[in-house]
Amino acid sequence: MEKHFLEKLLIIIPIFFELGNPILFAQKQDFESSFQPSSYPEEFLPNWYGNEVRATSARIFQVSNQGRNGSKGLAVQPISTFDGRIWIKLTPGQFENPELLFFAKTIQNGSGNRPALVFYSWGRKLDGEFSEPIQIGNNTEFPNSNQEFRRYNITLPFQFKSEEEVFLSLDIRYGPGSGSAARWIMDDFVFGDIVRDESSPRVISAKGYDSNSVFIQFSERVDPVFSIFSIAYELEDENPISVQLKSDSLVIATFERKLESAKFYGLSIRQIPDLEGNFLQDTTVTFTFFDPTDIAVKALVINELMPAPRADQDLPNVEYIELFHAGDHEFRIEGLKLSNSRSIAVLREYWINPGEYLILAPENQAAQLASFGKVLSIKSWPTLLNSGDQVFLSSATGMFIDRISYSTSTWGGNVFANGGYSLEVPNPFFLCDNSAFLTPSIDKFRGTPGIQNSIFDPKTELVYLKIESAFFVDSKEILVVFSSPILPNLDKENISITPSLQIDTLLVDSNTDIRLVLGSTAKINQVYKLVATGLKDCFGNETGELSINLVLPEIPEKGELIINEVLFDPRTGDPKFVEVKNTTEKYLNLENLALANINSTGVPDQLRVFGKQGMVLVPKGYLAITTATQALKSAYPKSIQGNFLQIPTLPSYPIAGGTVVLLFSGGEIAETFKYDRKLHHPLLRDTKGVSLERISEQSPTTLSSNWQSASGNEDYATPGRKNSQALDIEFEAEIIQIDPDVFDPEGSSGPAITSIRYQLDMSGWVGTFKIYSAAGQLIQTLAQNQILGTNGMFTWTGTDSTGKLVRAGYYVLVAELYELGGKTKVFKKTIVVATRL
Repeated sequence: MEKHFLEKLLIIIPIFFELGNPILFAQKQDFESSFQPSSYPEEFLPNWYGNEVRATSARIFQVSNQGRNGSKGLAVQPISTFDGRIWIKLTPGQFENPELLFFAKTIQNGSGNRPALVFYSWGRKLDGEFSEPIQIGNNTEFPNSNQEFRRYNITLPFQFKSEEEVFLSLDIRYGPGSGSAARWIMDDFVFGDIVRDESSPRVISAKGYDSNSVFIQFSERVDPVFSIFSIAYELEDENPISVQLKSDSLVIATFERKLESAKFYGLSIRQIPDLEGNFLQDTTVTFTFFDPTDIAVKALVINELMPAPRADQDLPNVEYIELFHAGDHEFRIEGLKLSNSRSIAVLREYWINPGEYLILAPENQAAQLASFGKVLSIKSWPTLLNSGDQVFLSSATGMFIDRISYSTSTWGGNVFANGGYSLEVPNPFFLCDNSAFLTPSIDKFRGTPGIQNSIFDPKTELVYLKIESAFFVDSKEILVVFSSPILPNLDKENISITPSLQIDTLLVDSNTDIRLVLGSTAKINQVYKLVATGLKDCFGNETGELSINLVLPEIPEKGELIINEVLFDPRTGDPKFVEVKNTTEKYLNLENLALANINSTGVPDQLRVFGKQGMVLVPKGYLAITTATQALKSAYPKSIQGNFLQIPTLPSYPIAGGTVVLLFSGGEIAETFKYDRKLHHPLLRDTKGVSLERISEQSPTTLSSNWQSASGNEDYATPGRKNSQALDIEFEAEIIQIDPDVFDPEGSSGPAITSIRYQLDMSGWVGTFKIYSAAGQLIQTLAQNQILGTNGMFTWTGTDSTGKLVRAGYYVLVAELYELGGKTKVFKKTIVVATRL
């Protein structure tokens, strides 16, 4: 029944059949020879005449790349003041049964809707009378749109068949409508004896067209009615829901369900004739399905850009963007979006194979790049900015495929920036953002459109992938920074946090940064562990489990973050530093904290913000702030494991003396320290390279006895770690404490000073603190009738009242305390001055 129906339908199909077999003997014109800009009655090709033939793209002219299979062709552009007319001299007497055929199409010209109207007529003489013109088709035959070539036959009237010479006139007229008219293209003109096509069409190939469609290529033009019957196609017992004749020999069959990627399919095709009525033999074509519109991230790469071309160079003065197919199967790029900071262009139909390059260029200039490779013209070209731009490639639905950004510094200098050089990607197989690797072309043409880049290098080196840092932006948001780029196909399921914090959203900020929006609130000072799994680096390698601890810190208050050590007179070539300390058991937020000095009006000056976003100082932690971390570590090797922060510059801290200011994020002064050389140990002959260390974190910076030179045993400075002169034992029940009670003033056998601390039950006491030798001789007076606070400290450097070093041996501290009510307390404590043996 089905076959009977098809046979009946075939009888009523119009006969527009294409002749596919070779021509035995004929007059042929393929328009590959150059046109002579000669108009009627002169020939522009042998036996061909035109009423106005030009060398430019106007009137009647030769066109490149628009003929069949990309060849040359004849073009006619009718306008309101010009209708084209072509005369062709034919010799029918040479042939037994001559036939005339040619191929024609239109291409869109401007935005008007006028068609080209084509008429033909016959005459015996070039300057004689011609028959009444006959229109080919109707007014819709040649619309102002981009057509595929179609074949046309014109029958030679019987009375002319025996003539030795006859002329065919073709009139291409300006059609009705508004605006511009279509451009008419002719190719492969043939007149002579032709063998008719008696061969059946064949299926050349089948492949994916989109997620549920198959693209079928026939060997020749197929019947436009039979070819769109769904029952003619079958895929796994399923007929398509629709069939479209894409062009003369191309069919798109769309199925209800999505097809499986990488699956092997068999497509059965039957009962489809060509235009001569020759039926396809029932065929099953096999193919492996891939969706050519499913383009993964970095599978299609922005491989080269020419933002600033120049005239009078080897390359045309044309902006271009080169794409490279780094994937594994063919892509169909129709609908992809190419955009920059200012505009978006949509790409038209084009198929690109793995390993191929495709040059994108403005529509009106694309032909200038045709000799360099495959070119796709872009109608609304996103003009690239010379000063810097960001170029995006995304799918029709806006899914990211690739991006590249550049600035004036990318060229590395004005010679390249202004010299007409392209910017090239060294490794198109690198799966992350290539912007940082962009380099000016070193090719002699200053660019390599359509071929491998001049700087191609597949061995991009990366830092080992790890979590560089992770911190709370606030109680409901975390920023995670990786050491090197990662693929942007992360999901919140790749991240876990313990103790449990719910992750609502994962956002990719850049190729190294991700942002986690939390569904629950983090607790202050709670240490969390963040674990990332299933991440891939820029070569597709899975990294395994990565983890890091993070904490939501507190904003520091006065006394919680202190100035703890200062090096203001470094050795030649070494940097200065300021060390701060967290005196609490809390995690402190250092974001936007700054160092400064004091100007002549007593106001903080030369602010240097050192606290970066997410910076936290651990409980009882130290941080040495300097301008050259490595140099500082080299100068003080015992501190190599200390905690350091490098910033571009420090405020001015003069060698003779000055003031160090620590500022909170709001500009409030956290602490100041006024220093000078006199605070150093009196026995030091040279203070260069020796830091001043704070002895007690409880005592104020204004107390001169709270500062001392760092110990020589500890390299004379302790940046980023515990001070050599630190006094950090808890005060015991005794009113007077000495720490240590044995010390070496020269610092060769231990601490170079001893501290005498007191703690009283009330204020208002007056005290005198003196050092005596074992023989009872007064050696040094530390305080004489000094009003005391409830607690305080004095230091002894092992020198007498004249500043001379005392001998090693036993000494006695005598502390006499008086209060206004008449109470008196006297304390005696032994101190041992040691020396190196």
